[in-house]
Amino acid sequence: MPVGVCPEKWILEHSDVLVKLQERYVEAGTNILFAPTFTANRIKLEEYNLADQLAIMNRELVELSKRAAAGKALVAGDLTMTGRQLYPIGEMMFEELVTVYREQAKVLFEAGVDLFVVETMMSLQECRAAVLAIREVCELPLMVSLTYYEDATTLYGTDPVRAVVTLQRL
Repeated sequence: MPVGVCPEKWILEHSDVLVKLQERYVEAGTNILFAPTFTANRIKLEEYNLADQLAIMNRELVELSKRAAAGKALVAGDLTMTGRQLYPIGEMMFEELVTVYREQAKVLFEAGVDLFVVETMMSLQECRAAVLAIREVCELPLMVSLTYYEDATTLYGTDPVRAVVTLQRL
């Protein structure tokens, strides 16, 4: 995949690459495939002038992973950071971020994902927004991962214990 392209659009234009790769993961024994919906939220898609294709792209990306899974693995809807900072550091309000995640989560749920993965997050607040948004849509299983530095804190200073306590309550 060339640098600078929308990953989700590139995958849809080269779907055979993804399907073959994910089929190999299933053959190797994986139980869960992550649909390549990592940055298929409105904010990231706007960067490529593709926000109006959010629903169709997410549905088609889930379908590709379901095809690769062939009933032998679960398919996870994959969400990550939007790249925008929340107020007061940035301008985005928490409620708006929940709306952004809810839009994508609703499409992924309707496309038939088996669970959700919120991954490589650097902000506990953004994790909260994603989890709340998913919970507004459904009660599917949910896995969250954060990215930590060597000092055991996220970019915004959250330690693992605080993250676990906060997320478990959600």
